[in-house]
Amino acid sequence: MIGGSERKYSRSVQWVASLLVLALFAIVLFLFLIGPEILTRYDKAHITTISCKVTAAYAGSASTRSLKGRGTSLPQVEYRSPDCGNLVLSRGLTAEVAEKRAAEVVRGERYDFQIGEGSARLRGLFQAVGVAPDVTAVRADGGN
Repeated sequence: MIGGSERKYSRSVQWVASLLVLALFAIVLFLFLIGPEILTRYDKAHITTISCKVTAAYAGSASTRSLKGRGTSLPQVEYRSPDCGNLVLSRGLTAEVAEKRAAEVVRGERYDFQIGEGSARLRGLFQAVGVAPDVTAVRADGGN
């Protein structure tokens, strides 16, 4: 040992350090495995509508990958909004429909987005980590 001194920690300090490591592991497990599943189930049962000013819309595709390494590519439309962040519509779209939906957007107009209530509440967090929440429907806001 360099310097000849070995640092010993008391049993209580070792216990607290072990507990902190275990708590950190539980938080990471929740955030990446359990949390998204709970949010998805909650969102399916609790749909709300938000009104957002859309400044751009882009057709594209999102790739998914399973734990077995298999994946698929899904057409989507990404809506950009200064007041709501980025939002993504991917359900029931073909590449042609996604292109059409993106082209129909009038920049600067307000649109109503149907979104899960949990995802709507967590939009700020999603923006901070660079994730765009999924929406289930988009229509022009009748109340401009």
